[in-house]
Amino acid sequence: MVTLKKTGRVRNVSVSVLESRLKRAIRPKDRLWAMIPLAEGLLDKDASQTEQALRFFTEAERLAENIGDRRGLASALRGVGYCQLRLSNLATALETLVRALPIAEQTGYAECEIKILRDIGYVYMRQSCPDLALETLQKCAELAKLIGNTQVQASSITQIGNTLMILGRYREALDCHTKSLALLEDTGWTHDQAIVYINMSAALRYLGKYAEALSALDRSSKLCHTTQDSQTEGLCQESIGAIYSEIGDYPNALSHLFISTTILERIGDKHNLAVVYATLMQVHLQLGNMEQTAGSGEKALAVFEEVGDKRGQAVMFALLGEQYLNRGQRVQAKQLMRRSLAISREIGSKDYEAGILTKLAEMEVSLGKFPAAEKLYQEALVIASESGDWENTVATLLGLGTLYCGCAQPDQALPFLNRAITIAGETHSRRHEHEAHQMLAEALEATGDFKRAIIHLKLASSIKEEILGIEIQKAVTQLQIRSDIEKSEQEKAVLRKDVVFKSQEIEKMTMDFAEKTELLRSVGHRIRKIVKPWSRGKRSEFDKLLSEIEGQHSRMAEEQSRSSKLPPNKIRKRGRPRYITVSGKEPIFNNEFQLVHRDTLRKLLQRYPALTATQRKVCMLLRDGFSTKEIAMVLKVTPHTVEVHRYAIRKEMKLKRETNLTTVLAGIV
Repeated sequence: MVTLKKTGRVRNVSVSVLESRLKRAIRPKDRLWAMIPLAEGLLDKDASQTEQALRFFTEAERLAENIGDRRGLASALRGVGYCQLRLSNLATALETLVRALPIAEQTGYAECEIKILRDIGYVYMRQSCPDLALETLQKCAELAKLIGNTQVQASSITQIGNTLMILGRYREALDCHTKSLALLEDTGWTHDQAIVYINMSAALRYLGKYAEALSALDRSSKLCHTTQDSQTEGLCQESIGAIYSEIGDYPNALSHLFISTTILERIGDKHNLAVVYATLMQVHLQLGNMEQTAGSGEKALAVFEEVGDKRGQAVMFALLGEQYLNRGQRVQAKQLMRRSLAISREIGSKDYEAGILTKLAEMEVSLGKFPAAEKLYQEALVIASESGDWENTVATLLGLGTLYCGCAQPDQALPFLNRAITIAGETHSRRHEHEAHQMLAEALEATGDFKRAIIHLKLASSIKEEILGIEIQKAVTQLQIRSDIEKSEQEKAVLRKDVVFKSQEIEKMTMDFAEKTELLRSVGHRIRKIVKPWSRGKRSEFDKLLSEIEGQHSRMAEEQSRSSKLPPNKIRKRGRPRYITVSGKEPIFNNEFQLVHRDTLRKLLQRYPALTATQRKVCMLLRDGFSTKEIAMVLKVTPHTVEVHRYAIRKEMKLKRETNLTTVLAGIV
């Protein structure tokens, strides 16, 4: 699930322009309204600029209070809260945003109000207060619809979907993401659409629809390529890697996670980079690579500490503690878990607190400290119940049931196990339901109630068969996905070989035709020059020869036209040969050349849209190994002109002097 999204407020104005505006501003009010857009621009530009943006927003807050600009104050406070949210200082973020909301309402600043509501809703979601989050986000969506802000309306609905996922209501979450996409469909906000597709893939993944989840991520990736949105592309690759990890395709998972790491390192998005390291940790754990598991976990923790993301630190301390626990190193595991718990309470994030308390209770049980374990379980149960965290609620109830059965107090275990069965049934958690029925049967057997014990054993057995059927279906789906991937890769390899072969043939034909045409043109020109001063009678034989040459030239042109499936009148029959044209536009290569290179040309155009048609031709010929002189002959220009094009291409691609242009072009597959 995607955590944060770009704000999209000042994308059309560069940060350098905003900085120059601030330098020119003299009056306090002008400085205020130059400072706020600059801070927003920094947030959009780079995830690592959050601290700098926070400083600008804080200064804007002080300035707005001094001059009494209430709208400016609301906007500055919203910015401070948003920055604190990005830094995972949830308690501070909520306090600031709650202070900003009435100011925005009183001044009628609706655009600021809806953004404040959206951010407050997100804080509630992060603090595991789903009811408050849903209420706030619904209010935000309605207000955004009322004032016609489709972008915030769509993002609010997306956050509602993410909140529903926390509650385990995956189908409702999927409906929200579908509705959000419908709102964004004709708006041109491709970044927002890409984010929604990533969130949609998470819902599909939880529903076990891996093929559909991968399809949604493929759409997100294409949108990212179109807009050159590297940050979202990094998130997309991380999600793809997580899906492959879940279906057991670890080589593909590692490949996509490596791509994600490369992208996020390049753009300096340290927060999401830490998330990728955490996912890598889970993959290496599944592969049994304990050194890589520990290494990835420590990298993630180091990055979270560097960017000041305390929630990320809490999560990593909990995960690392679990790893130590699995290795039997209980002392280290307990220390890490307690550090995670302390940070969670410091920032007011309760989404991991119940889970950590449950793990600590399990450790106390393993050490035989039942009273301490009971206290921890009870505390975890209160937090999980209040926050609506049904999964941890069931886990805690089962833990209490196990604790009392272990203490030879099965009567006390019964109410907790019955409650676990009820909640698991309501949330359709068949695995938890099976475990609860199994434990309840054992507890009833211990109390001597064999009749009820048999009933629950039968229910547990039937649920187990159902789970087994689901697991078989899941395994079949995984095999089908892997089979489709392998088949697709084989087909791509065959097509790639065919394309290379046809490309070579077409290039040879193009060169041969150009050489022969040039030869005929040159011979005809020289003959005319020689016989021009002769009398008419003496020129008859030469005129006949010229007619034969021109006829041969025309036949070659017609043959070339037929091979390119274009009408003969598209090619000159006399003089210097002309490139085939389409719809009266500038000359381009023939259809076969376009067909062979269509994928590479498309990728080249996506990455470097400013390249002209001629520059793209030069790129393709360079990529295929043509020299400058050969390219000049094919394009019918001078070698100097080709050098000028090469210089322009290098400048557009921003290549260093030592970088080889042909090598870069060869990498575009």
